[in-house]
Amino acid sequence: MKKVLSISLCLALFIPVTLSAQVTDTITHPTETSGKKVVSMLLAPTILIGAGFATMDDRGFYSSYDAYECIQKNYPDFHSNLDDYLMLVPAIGVYGLNLAGVKGKNNFLDRSLLYLFSFSLATVTTGVIKRSTNVLRPDGSDHYSFPSTHTAIAFASATFLHEEYKEQSVWYGVAGYSIATATGVIRMLNNEHWMSDVLVGAGMGILSTKIVYWLYPMVKRSIGSRSASKSNLSLVPYVSPGHYGLHLQYRIH
Repeated sequence: MKKVLSISLCLALFIPVTLSAQVTDTITHPTETSGKKVVSMLLAPTILIGAGFATMDDRGFYSSYDAYECIQKNYPDFHSNLDDYLMLVPAIGVYGLNLAGVKGKNNFLDRSLLYLFSFSLATVTTGVIKRSTNVLRPDGSDHYSFPSTHTAIAFASATFLHEEYKEQSVWYGVAGYSIATATGVIRMLNNEHWMSDVLVGAGMGILSTKIVYWLYPMVKRSIGSRSASKSNLSLVPYVSPGHYGLHLQYRIH
């Protein structure tokens, strides 16, 4: 029972906030002001990142140290590499849905570029912060704990799925964010990250994709890239044991 309660508590830290982001987007009126769009875009990431900083070390009502002790008590021998794969599942799901005939918001080229930029932004920003903060991981393996890049990628992928299919059904977003949440929880159970690392990573992942989806139309218009949709560019995410990334190919005639 204690194990079930501890997992439920971990999940409770993520799901309400991430789902609130997609519900807000779903009910937003097309004629809303730019200010409201910015507020909607920043709401969930701000809450998650703020919660991460508020629970660092032994801070807060339920701190990162409290979560660590809970995990060590109930799951001392837990280990899984499922987090290496789950983080990309929502993004892969976008391509799977399109192959199944469920059309998303953007065409193949645009959605591929959107995900590439979101993935890159989440990866680069978390990497820079990791090297500047030097926070020791719970398992003591290195000083690149804060924030969690796996979690950032997972939530960037989930937001990518949500943005592409939020007009179709809210449940696509629910599925994506649930998978992203599971990724963050597994990172904690694997003793790779503190709770604060995962919370901030989640916020940064959502924010990365939101920013890209906000800026991409403006950038596309400014560089006149409408004709790019007729090119022979292909971009597909891949996953293999211990590795993940994107295949980019351009055919020249």
